[in-house]
Amino acid sequence: MKKCSQLSLFSAGVSVAALLLASTAGFAASNYKGENYKGEAIAAPCPVEKPLKDGFYVGAQVGYDSYRASETYSVANGTLAANGSNTLNATGWVGGLFAGYGQYFQDLYYLAGEVLVNTSGASQSNNGTFTSTLTSVTANNKFSANNSYGVRLLPGVKLNNSALLYIPLGYMSASLKGTQNVTNGTLSAGSSKSQYSGGFVYGVGVETAIYENFSLRGEYTHTNNNSFNSAGVKWSPSDNQFMLGLLYHFA
Repeated sequence: MKKCSQLSLFSAGVSVAALLLASTAGFAASNYKGENYKGEAIAAPCPVEKPLKDGFYVGAQVGYDSYRASETYSVANGTLAANGSNTLNATGWVGGLFAGYGQYFQDLYYLAGEVLVNTSGASQSNNGTFTSTLTSVTANNKFSANNSYGVRLLPGVKLNNSALLYIPLGYMSASLKGTQNVTNGTLSAGSSKSQYSGGFVYGVGVETAIYENFSLRGEYTHTNNNSFNSAGVKWSPSDNQFMLGLLYHFA
């Protein structure tokens, strides 16, 4: 008796939607009943794989941003002087749009070029009190992210006709804002700066066909953003991003 390919079930399980479809198909197969003219049981037919298409595509995605922003500061105003370091973990929802072109080679390897734009709500504030050489000082700082855009290459390899494993490699630039302020009640010192900070992005993702010209992707990426300075404060950010995207293929 011929069995269905286990690889197709594996690749379908990498995304939530594909997993639900595969589970439904498996349930239907387990309840399939049939006999030939000799009264022997007939195996349920294997579900037909949806082919993952190449060519032009567009898509929308939503996910979660997790920025790690390390700061070092040395600020002064008259008799008030403070220095130190801190790390903020700015998190929040992120979403965006993308478009690209992908092509298979030798019916196994894959390469795509892609442009994308996102908007993020990642943010964190941190307030604290410490003792300086003069008096008790209150420190307030905040780090947040807004819009970002980038270009990427997506080299990959076909898992089967309906699924693809790929590695996003490229450059992302994000609008970031860092605010640092210290005060002793009468004097304050600090800075606030918004700046686009770019960096190399890399990660891993899986895409699987779900219906006709539609496919679903899930990916993780990491971006090392460039540091930026403002009036004695240096911010060194990086971003971990988890995204789920829906694609439409024109081919």
